[in-house]
Amino acid sequence: MDFLKIQGTKGNNMKVFCHNCGNPLMDKFIVDEGRSRLFCTVCARSIYENPVPATTAVVVNEQEEILLVKRKVEPQVGAWCLPGGFLELEETPEQGCLRELKEETGLDADINQWVGNIMGKSSLYQSILVIGYTVKNIRGQLKAGDDCLEARFFNPGQIPPIAFRSHRLILKNALEEKECKLKPRGELGFFGALGAYVITDNNHIEIAQNACKGGAKILQYRDKSADRKDMLKNALTIRKITEAYNTLFIVNDYIDIALLAKADGVHLGQDDIPISAARKITPLHFIIGISTHSLQQAVEAEKQGADYIGSGPVFATPTKKNYIPIGIETLKQVVKTVDVPVVAIGGLNPENLPELQKIGVRNFAMVRAFQKNTEEIVREINKLL
Repeated sequence: MDFLKIQGTKGNNMKVFCHNCGNPLMDKFIVDEGRSRLFCTVCARSIYENPVPATTAVVVNEQEEILLVKRKVEPQVGAWCLPGGFLELEETPEQGCLRELKEETGLDADINQWVGNIMGKSSLYQSILVIGYTVKNIRGQLKAGDDCLEARFFNPGQIPPIAFRSHRLILKNALEEKECKLKPRGELGFFGALGAYVITDNNHIEIAQNACKGGAKILQYRDKSADRKDMLKNALTIRKITEAYNTLFIVNDYIDIALLAKADGVHLGQDDIPISAARKITPLHFIIGISTHSLQQAVEAEKQGADYIGSGPVFATPTKKNYIPIGIETLKQVVKTVDVPVVAIGGLNPENLPELQKIGVRNFAMVRAFQKNTEEIVREINKLL
């Protein structure tokens, strides 16, 4: 009976019946924990849904190439990922990692070091704890094995999109430790609260300089009037400023400008090229954000692999005249539903930010509010967090 499930919140599978006695479960608020859990009234105990443990291996050969496997089974059939899989009973994570590597690629190796535990969603098991390791002493003949259509090494500059966010983050950790050719600047998930997300307008260089002085963790160059030549010039200048302050640099709309300026990422609109297409021409570490104007668009953006989403306009704003404000309630639903960072935008000002903070918003994007006293405004917003 415990295999019967219903569709729960956020699309997760929730149990219906107690695995111990078979009686129906209910939601109950547990006072001592301050949260709701599934509860069996017959057994008088909570039912805990623990993540399923899995492992993955980061394999880098002497040519600094990275080993990926193409999946043969769901989820993500035909997509590339790191070799790995679920642990067997009475198997340590290290043993499971090496076993899966052997089964999927034909290679033997030894564990080098642990490079991260990442929580991931699963359409099969609700949640997965992925444990990552780098390996050494690689030996054997490379061949696609269990659950794989293909196994091959990729040059760091030619890595295809990786299916699972947990694998991308583990690979990022491993490459930063190794300090090999491909060294990502970082993925937004590691930064937690970004606070003030500064979007430039008009005085782009001055705003960038003052925003970075004020402690901005992320800055977007948004220019609706300059020609492409001047845009590249401005972007190159802003890249130098942001590098000096270790601030993430995002270019609005134009992937070519972002790549030429060596920006950390690009911010796309709903009418721009799809995220999947952008991934094909950008490096592994490249951040891709996208504007969304509804809960449905936010969910779809996460599915497509957005590193973060802009959600709005929350309130009416002259910079988004053609968009109806989504309001605080929709924004609240977005924050609760998606796992990637959510950046609120549209009609924000220092006075209404506490109201958004109450519903879980941690990242605030503004254009007009940063035009004057940029440094002070950035400091004020970041103090909220």
